Order: sequence, then structure tokens, then C-alpha cells
Amino acid sequence: MSDRVRPQIAFFDYPNVFEDFYSHYGVTQREFATRWVGTGSHAFVSLLQRHVGDVTWYSLSLRPEFDELRHEMIGCKVRMLPSSWFHRQAWKAFYLPRAAWRWRGLYPVYNLLASYSSLLSVPLARTLLRDRPDVLFSQDYSNGRFDVLLLFARALGIPMVAYHAGSRPESYTGKWLRQRTLRRADCLIASGEGERELLTGRFGVPENHVRLVLTPVDTNTFSPAKREGACAKAGLNPARRYVLFVGRLDDRVKRVSSIIRAFAALAPMFEDANLVVAGDGNDAASLRKLASEAAPGRVHFVGWVNAERAAQLYNVAECLVLASRSEGFPTVVGEAMACGTPVISSRVGAVSELIVDEETGWIFEPGDNAKLGERLSFVLSNPSIIAAMRPRVRTAALASLSEPIVSAALRECFAASGVHHI
Repeated sequence: MSDRVRPQIAFFDYPNVFEDFYSHYGVTQREFATRWVGTGSHAFVSLLQRHVGDVTWYSLSLRPEFDELRHEMIGCKVRMLPSSWFHRQAWKAFYLPRAAWRWRGLYPVYNLLASYSSLLSVPLARTLLRDRPDVLFSQDYSNGRFDVLLLFARALGIPMVAYHAGSRPESYTGKWLRQRTLRRADCLIASGEGERELLTGRFGVPENHVRLVLTPVDTNTFSPAKREGACAKAGLNPARRYVLFVGRLDDRVKRVSSIIRAFAALAPMFEDANLVVAGDGNDAASLRKLASEAAPGRVHFVGWVNAERAAQLYNVAECLVLASRSEGFPTVVGEAMACGTPVISSRVGAVSELIVDEETGWIFEPGDNAKLGERLSFVLSNPSIIAAMRPRVRTAALASLSEPIVSAALRECFAASGVHHI
């Protein structure tokens, strides 16, 4: 019988290797493992570490720079391990040659191979055998990593739990196999009723294996504050009003250019308003150029922000605006609402679980730029209505995203999956 006081949770995030995601945002391996907290996964892991069990975050890399470090902000352990030999060779062959651009059209084939091969690493298998976690917890189930992790879980004789991160079935890698493997997970955490119905109806996952849990938010860090003080701390002019975007500058998914154009069209009518863009990514340069041409001097790019700075920006903003093509439940929606800030968002993922039209924000259909502009115009035209909404917005966030609510749901999910000493 195990003498562990708390369950040992092995956490795996979405990228095949560290270099596929984090490096693009200027994050080093050591920063990632010790202080960086820039994703929804960090919110989940932080809560798990505090309230459920001891987490080890397993990340793979082409060239690991350390074996194990302790995350100073979250408290979990982070292990950096090499991906499989086959994956490393495939990655180098696909990305590094001078003529690599010629075969980028074959990316779906490469991605299929990479998603299955990255985790088939001898060092990872040895580490899991040595660590003997009580449960495997995966960030997503849209590609081959889920199938390989399920194989590891069965080999170790432990439960497998996965939560949704915004992908849709039409984009799943290896979805022909997912039709058979999803129903074999011990628990799938859905981010909304639509996803729950998709899992049980289309994929045949038993209803008692699906739980609805939204991404948790630290409702103490993200809480209402006086606007004047928040402006002073954020270095913004309290005499001006601000519309806010927070997120990855990946325009194909996030459609930040649509937000900039919608704001630019309204800027002459609302001369006291500015747009603040917080985040970074591959499209930062092109978006800066667009903003300088469409609304010169009215759009401010502030780069990545930590939680404290983000909370200041939410408290300054009239609203948060998202125009994404796809999402799960965006962490920034919960953070903004916890500060009492209404949200304008496209109808993606689980945002409608929390955003009630004209009560806590406004929803429009993905790609409907006319409605985006209408919603933004309404917010800027009705400051008194926005101010009156803020307490309702905060209350809605507390009811669904606070740590006691989410941690209780996660403990129930783990216990129902067969994880002991919860």
C-alpha cells in the first residue's frame, strides 16, 4: 500500500516539444520551469498543486537544459526530457534545411508523425516507471499525444484524465484513432455543455466519464480595484478610456487585426478611447504596422504582462475584446470577469458558459466583424451601463471560477477516476 499523503500527478501540456510553442514567445526553458505563468495550463497546475496533489510537469525538448527544477510561483516540479530519437530527426529534417519551405504543405503528415513519436522517448518511459505517478493528466486530447499517454497510463495501471484546450474535432490529428481511445479515458474535463454533448454523442464517451470544469482563476489577484490607482500603476492616463485585448498575437486564430480595424473605424467618434494590446507572438510586427496605419497613436502594444500587471489592465479597461476563431475557455475571460470587467467575445468554446449577453458581456458569431464593431460601439457609447455591470460580472466569475469551486470539482473528478488519497 502506498504511503503517499497526496496523490502524485503527472501533467503533460499540449506542444510536442518545448521548441514548438514556448520558444516563439521568448521564454527560455529555465524561465518556463521556474517563474513563467503565461497559460491556462499554469492556472490548472497551480490549483492542483495547492489543493489536490503534488504535480510534476513533464515537458519534452529537442535539447533539454536541465533535468528537474522547482517552479517558484506554482510549487510544482518541472522535468525536461528529450523527445524520442525519431521525433528529433523528423523535426530537424522538416524545419532546418534551407529548402524546408518547399515541403511545408506536408505539415499535416509531419504533425501526425510528430504528435505520436515525441512521447515515445526511452528517458520519459524510464522516468515514469521510476516516479510511478498516481494519475496522468493531459492538457488536450486532439492529437497523438493523448493516445500515447493513454498507452502509458494503461502500462502503469493508473487513471488517465484529460481536459479540453480549444481544439475542434475537424482539426484533430489521428481522429480516426481518437474515435476509439477517447471513450477509454477515465475522465475527460469539458469546458462547456457543447463539448460535453460532443464527447458523449459523437465519440461515445460514457456520460459519467465527462465533467464540466472551467479554467480556474485566482480571484484574489484578479479582483476589482479603483480605476485611478490601477491607471497609475499601469502607467495609463485616467482621463482616457481603454479597450483591451490580452493574448497570443497569432492572427490566424486570435484575429487581433479584426479588433484593430473595428477600433480604428470607431476611433474618430470616440476621441478619448485607446486600444491596449497585451501579448506577443509571430504576428506582432505586422499587427503593429496595421495599427500605426489604421489608428496612429491610438493603439498601444505592451507585450506579455504578468498577473499583477494584467489585473491592473483589466481594472482600467472598459471591456476585454476577443475575436478568436476557436478557443476552449480562454483564461483571460475569467481573469477579466473576476476583476468585474465585461467581455466582448466571439462565440467560441465555452465562453457562453460565463458570458450572458447584455448581463456580463456580449457575444457575436466568429468572423462577424460588423457585430464586433456594433458591440464595441455600444460599450464606448454607454459608460454608465458598463459601470453598473461590473458587480454582476464579478459575481458570475466567483460562482464558476474561484479556487474552492474548481478545486472541489477536480478532486471529485480524480476520485471518481480511481485516484486514491484525495
